[in-house]
Amino acid sequence: MRKITTKGFTLIELLVVIAILGILATLIVLAINPTEIQKKGRDATRLSDLATIRKAIDLAIADGKNLSGTVAVPFAGDSTGTRDTSNIANYIGVDVSKFLSVLPVDPRQSATDATLLSDGTTSIAAGGMVYSFVSNGSTYELNGYLESTDNAPVVSNDGGTSATVYEIGTDPGLNLISP
Repeated sequence: MRKITTKGFTLIELLVVIAILGILATLIVLAINPTEIQKKGRDATRLSDLATIRKAIDLAIADGKNLSGTVAVPFAGDSTGTRDTSNIANYIGVDVSKFLSVLPVDPRQSATDATLLSDGTTSIAAGGMVYSFVSNGSTYELNGYLESTDNAPVVSNDGGTSATVYEIGTDPGLNLISP
């Protein structure tokens, strides 16, 4: 009699291989940490945006524009602010339209991150992600929150007074935002 043999894998062998692949996939995802990669990407955008705004302000000052001496925070989705740089009501209060057509906003900013209060001051929601600007008429500071813990040295060595906010400008100690 001839013995019939079947070639293939048993169900147990297939389940073991699938389990091993699942464990390996989980370990790889944990090692890559996609959430932290996204935070780093948004932080890179923030650093670039703030450098662009700073450069535009510096060029506008060199071109004879004046600093407004105001505290300002950009607003999205309502009528209290605008990103149009040709409008003096833009959130930095300096006409930079010759150097920058649209002011950038934080990648995670929402309309509820900041509120303009009746006394003209600004309230930033806990965890609110906004770019902000303050000027005393002769110097200025731009602020932005960074998400990634890898950027802690950038925040602590920016020359500003806050350990939680990235501060740049001609006077990064104007204390726009009290953390």
